[in-house]
Amino acid sequence: MDNYYGYEPYEKPKSGFGKGVLTGVLSTLLVVFMATAATIGVHGIREYLSGSNTPPQETTAAREPGKETVKAGGTKDGAVNYTGNDELLNQIVNRLSEIKGYVDEEYLFDYEEQQLADGAYMGFLYGLGDPYAYYYNEEEFAALQDSYSGEYYGIGVLVQQDPENREVTILRVFDGPAKEAGIQKGDILYRVEELMVSEEDLNTVIARIKGDEGTTVNVEVYRKETEEYMTFDVERRQVVSEDVEYRMLTDRVGYVLLDQFEGKAAEQIKAAIADMEAQGMEGLVLDLRDNPGGDLDVMLDIADIFLPRGVVLTIEDVKGHSVPYYSGGNSFGKPLVVLVNENSASASEALSGAVKDHGVGTLVGTQTFGKGIVQSIYPLRGGKTGMKLTTAHYYTPGGTCIHGTGITPDVIVELEEGEADNQLAEALAILEEALGDQP
Repeated sequence: MDNYYGYEPYEKPKSGFGKGVLTGVLSTLLVVFMATAATIGVHGIREYLSGSNTPPQETTAAREPGKETVKAGGTKDGAVNYTGNDELLNQIVNRLSEIKGYVDEEYLFDYEEQQLADGAYMGFLYGLGDPYAYYYNEEEFAALQDSYSGEYYGIGVLVQQDPENREVTILRVFDGPAKEAGIQKGDILYRVEELMVSEEDLNTVIARIKGDEGTTVNVEVYRKETEEYMTFDVERRQVVSEDVEYRMLTDRVGYVLLDQFEGKAAEQIKAAIADMEAQGMEGLVLDLRDNPGGDLDVMLDIADIFLPRGVVLTIEDVKGHSVPYYSGGNSFGKPLVVLVNENSASASEALSGAVKDHGVGTLVGTQTFGKGIVQSIYPLRGGKTGMKLTTAHYYTPGGTCIHGTGITPDVIVELEEGEADNQLAEALAILEEALGDQP
């Protein structure tokens, strides 16, 4: 994904010392209760197209992903204490001991030993060259765990992070505190409180944005239109926002906008379709533009609506273990157009790829983001810290890995500037042609 119009939002001088290691996830949602919902692949805390699943049977009812065993101490089965027999670990221990000797004897300033240790762990994963790999210290891991439990309040925006340049773009601003404060679609999230977004895992940033109802969070954004940094104090509160919006475009064509694959999105789509069918709907536009992904089970439930019985996607890990996920059979059976763009990622791409491979709909728009890999989060020994690794690829029903390339729409339409939505107009024209003069 390219830089946004060539500017570099992180050229602004930073106060204090950064961590020096930049990692992040593709996409995360900050909406309603600030649920972190856009990453595909969270292991041990929440499942998102996780690569650690037991193969399901070819039924919708048997799709519950399995979980790898984790010891009470917080380590994966088979993990052992270091015994000194590993040549690489011996080399690392000896070199770190040498470095610490210099630090202890020569370093000018005071330092926290735990921060030094955390930096070493982070640096080890940084050596992988994987922008998704990350080490969570105690504070970050606690915040990550809290993000999947309890009642928290947010500011009402949908965001996506580019793993290469670390830009976090606000894709959508819902009716709520962020909109009232003046935050706009297209703003680049730069700083949250004292945290530089470019230096943190996005889950950590989101955890910092969340908080108790009625409290405020200080957010700084970069606005490309005016080339300025803007600071907002935004109140945290519940934002009422449905994942699904729908309406009739014409007497025969319906429209569904899906913001994220989360919560009750599948039920909402079913209800929307039923309502529009009662109004005479004969064809549908499913809008997945700017949808950064979400929960595997939700995606599979939505796939059940549109896909015939068969494979939706297959996940394959480094050991060559392949796990297919199946659709139970579609109940829609009407002409379908799916709108996608460069911000359609992860679960959006999985569903779009399945629609294309099964030939049950037409993809319209621009090349999708291209995230065809799975991340898993593992608690480490003691359960207070954790790590994230890329653990698997996923493939479309036709066996295509879309990572780094994305999905090419059947009909490529660049979005034109202006109030008119030419991509939606093309989708409508395709459906009208497919429906012809049918009564």
